Amino acid sequence: MNVVTRFAPSPTGYLHIGGARTAIFNYLFAKKHSGKYLVRIEDTDKKRSSEEAIKAIHKSLNWLNVNSEHNVVYQSQNFNSHIKVAHELLKKGHAYKCYLNSDELEKLRIKSRENGIPIKSPWRNKEEPYDNKNKEFVIRLKMPSDGTTTIDDIVQGKVTIKNEILDDMVILRSDNTPTYMLSSVVDDNDMGITHIIRGDDHFNNAFRQIQIIKYLNWNIPYYAHIPLIHGTDGAKLSKRHGATSIFDYHDLGYTSEAMFSYLLQLGWSAKNDEDYCIDRATKLFALENVSKSPAKFDLKKLNNINAKNLNSMKISDIYKLVIDRFKLYLNDEEQKRFKSLLPELLKRVQVYTDLEFEFDWLFQKDFFCKDKNYQLILQKHNLILKEIGSRLKECEWSVENIKNTLNQYILDKSLTFKDIGPILRMALTGKTNSPDLVSIIYELGCTITVNRLNYKY
Repeated sequence: MNVVTRFAPSPTGYLHIGGARTAIFNYLFAKKHSGKYLVRIEDTDKKRSSEEAIKAIHKSLNWLNVNSEHNVVYQSQNFNSHIKVAHELLKKGHAYKCYLNSDELEKLRIKSRENGIPIKSPWRNKEEPYDNKNKEFVIRLKMPSDGTTTIDDIVQGKVTIKNEILDDMVILRSDNTPTYMLSSVVDDNDMGITHIIRGDDHFNNAFRQIQIIKYLNWNIPYYAHIPLIHGTDGAKLSKRHGATSIFDYHDLGYTSEAMFSYLLQLGWSAKNDEDYCIDRATKLFALENVSKSPAKFDLKKLNNINAKNLNSMKISDIYKLVIDRFKLYLNDEEQKRFKSLLPELLKRVQVYTDLEFEFDWLFQKDFFCKDKNYQLILQKHNLILKEIGSRLKECEWSVENIKNTLNQYILDKSLTFKDIGPILRMALTGKTNSPDLVSIIYELGCTITVNRLNYKY
């Protein structure tokens, strides 16, 4: 079999976490089987769809490296094909024209809810009215009224329902526009989709949509309905849990590799952490290893994965990320200083955007500690700072000599490193917590270091 999968987002909003994971699963399954992975934008809802959302979806897929190599399909361009199929079903007696007005339909819905029975329009078995030319109608699919339908889902297993619970769904509206329930099935067939991999909130739809496929004698695709993602409290993922645009995580400083790895772990089990990278997962991914239970979105775990990823990246790549993000323009000396301290700075953050709060002291020419409480402490220890500055000024500049100079000062003054470490950090970085002090002094250079230690608070 030539495997063909599709990711079919609706551009009525941005691509969120659940949708991004679905795209990854479709991408990996197709690549694992040397098949095609297609993207279809389901833009049939013209009132709610937006060009902005379409661009955001493409941007997010590109960031995650799960964009398709093939032309993107826009569902709205296939309306004629959808309409043609609706009328074919009508001609074959598998669908019917329903002339219910809005009041009649509402009464039918109320009755349906009260009795717990699916909507079956009285027009299902009626002949068309004589004066039907000016009457509005929708086309409904005539669902089988008896028997059962079974779907052998790759993730959910074999599930059977009674056909009597299926409602006669609308496939063509009164304005002659197709519904999602029809359009999706027709496009899947026209695109040659072999495997439909999507969230299990669509599982009920599958039992209704499969009737169209059967009526038309089309090939029934394989289904894999993935459990939804929940928050750590077990509730369905919402904005308060972090169900936001996936690209927002790019803006927050997460790497695409970390996000890909984390989303893959939300439902798919591998033997080793290394298997969650895109290259390994392309070879190992299997729908059979997707959990039947909902995954839980845990920001703490995402942060840990991202921090680990940052520390495994090339310093040159991190450097480029930061330079581009914060639009830093550094001279050769500043570039060298930054790259040298980056490994130490990275140990202190989980997202690279937080580096901004770690390196703000690195490039300021007229730097001084702005914290009022720290200024009082530095004022109190002004003599120590000046004395250390004087000794460093005479020091031949190397890491070893700087270290020896500090140690000798401590020895001469009968102090400990705890007596000078915090105040040196305050004077040089404006913080009490920073990378290795000797490395800071070495990278700042003699002139900058001495000037900062001599600042009058």
